[in-house]
Amino acid sequence: MQVVGKIQAVAPGRADAFPLVMSALENWADGKFAPAEDGGSIIQRSGTSAMTDRRQEAVGDQTWSNFEVLEPVNGGELLTAARVLATPTGLHFSCTLSLGVHGGLVPPNVDLFTPRFVREVVGLDVDWRSSLDGEHLLSTFARIGSADVDTFLDLLQSSQRRLPLILVSELDGRTLAGDLHTRLASDVCGLAHVCRIDQAAAWAVTQRLDKEWSCYNGGVRLFWPFRGNRERPRNHPLWTRDRLTTRSEDEAEARDRLRRDLRTRLLDASSFVPDDPAFRRFATLRDRAAVPAADNLPGEDLTRRVQELEAELEARDAEIATLNDNLAALNLALRSQSMAEDPAADEAPPTTVHEALEIARRKWEGVLLFGDGVEDQAAGLSAEAGPPEKVLRYFDALADLATTRSRGALGGTVPAWLRERGVTASIESETIRNNRDAMRRRTFTVAGEEVAFELHAKPNDGVPPDQCVRIYFDVRDEAPHVRIGYVGRHFE
Repeated sequence: MQVVGKIQAVAPGRADAFPLVMSALENWADGKFAPAEDGGSIIQRSGTSAMTDRRQEAVGDQTWSNFEVLEPVNGGELLTAARVLATPTGLHFSCTLSLGVHGGLVPPNVDLFTPRFVREVVGLDVDWRSSLDGEHLLSTFARIGSADVDTFLDLLQSSQRRLPLILVSELDGRTLAGDLHTRLASDVCGLAHVCRIDQAAAWAVTQRLDKEWSCYNGGVRLFWPFRGNRERPRNHPLWTRDRLTTRSEDEAEARDRLRRDLRTRLLDASSFVPDDPAFRRFATLRDRAAVPAADNLPGEDLTRRVQELEAELEARDAEIATLNDNLAALNLALRSQSMAEDPAADEAPPTTVHEALEIARRKWEGVLLFGDGVEDQAAGLSAEAGPPEKVLRYFDALADLATTRSRGALGGTVPAWLRERGVTASIESETIRNNRDAMRRRTFTVAGEEVAFELHAKPNDGVPPDQCVRIYFDVRDEAPHVRIGYVGRHFE
C-alpha cells in the first residue's frame, strides 16, 4: 500500500471530546455500510463488498481507537484508516488514505476526496488545530471582507501555518460557477484552508502585499505554507479566471477541472507530512505494558532503569520529530519551487485595462500599432472591465494574428481564425458599414492617419456598459499588420 493522502488534527486539552469523535465515525459508518451475509460489509451506495476493522485499546490514561476500511477501486484497493487518541494533554485525530495496485507497481489513478467523516469530525465544536502549535482548522470556507483583511494576512503570513491556503476571489460578486469556494472547502477539508475574498478586500490585500502576491477578478491562488518560499511569489500558483475558462465549455467544467487539480496537488503534498508523534508514543506505551516486569532487579534499580530508557526514548522522539519537520520543510520548498514551471504560476495579471494596454505596448512593440487615443478611450471603463487579463490575452492573440499575417494569408476569415484561438470577433453589419454617422464613430487616428474600423473583438458581453469592452482593429498587408484604433466601451 502506498500512502496517497494524510489528514491530521489536534485539539489541545479536549480529551473529553473523544466520545464525540467516535460518535461521528459511527454515524458515518452506519450510513455508508450495511452488514453482509458473510459477516463483512457492503457499501450501500455501490453495493460493493468492503472489509472493515474496528479496534479500541486503553493504556493507563490514554485511549486509542482505530477504524479501517478496505474497498476495491478501479485497478486496485483503497485503504482508509481513521485513528483517534485521547491523552491527558489533548485529542489527536488522523486519517490516512492508501492505494494498492493489482499486479503492478504504479498505484491506480483514482480521483480522491477528503472523506465525509473528516468534514464531520473537523466540524465538531472541538477547536481543532493543524498541530499543537499550528493554526485552527476550518470545516468550511472563510469569508474575507474589508474588515477581515488583517486577520487574513495574519493567517497567510504566519510562520506557524502548516496547511496550504486557497484564496478564491470574486468577480461581479461571485466566484467561478457561483460555488467554487464551497465545493473546494468540501473537497480539501483538513488538507487546506479555503477563503472566499470579495473585490474590495482583494484590492486591499494587493495594496498591502504588492501585486505579485495578489489574487483578484475571479482568480484562484494556492499559497503554500511560508517555509523556505516566502520570497518567491511564483512558487504560489495563480489561476486567473480567464485562463480557467478559456479551455472549458462552461464555468462548471472549468471549476471541476481546477478542483481535481488542487485535490491532486494537496493530497500528494500531504502524504509527505510526518505522522503525529502522539500515536507513536502510544504504541510504545502499549508495547511496554505488554512486557512482564523484570523480577531480578531491585525496585530502585528498576525505577532508575525505566527512567533512563524513557529519557532515551524522549530524546530519540525529539530527534525524529526534528528530522521529520526538516524533511517536510525541504519537501515543501522543493514542491513549491517546482511550480515556477507550472503554467498556472504565471506573472501577476493586469489590474486594469490601462495596465493591460501598457503591457501590450511593451510586449508587442513593432507588432501591434495602437491608436493615438486608446488610453483616453479606456478611461471610460471600470477597473475590472474585461476582465483586464482577458483583454491582455486578446491583445496577445491580435499580435499572433499580425505575425501569422506577415508570413502570408490566414487561410480563412479573420473572425474565424481568431475564434479558433479563443477570441470572439466579428465585422460590423452591412447596415452599420453603410451608415455614415455610425462609421464616423468608428473612425480613429492611428499614427496621424484617420482610419475607419469595421472589425472588432469582444472580450465580454451581457455586462454593465462600463465593463463591456470592445477592441476595434484592422488587418493590412504591410507591417505592422494589425492596427488597434479603439479600446473602450461598447458603442450601442
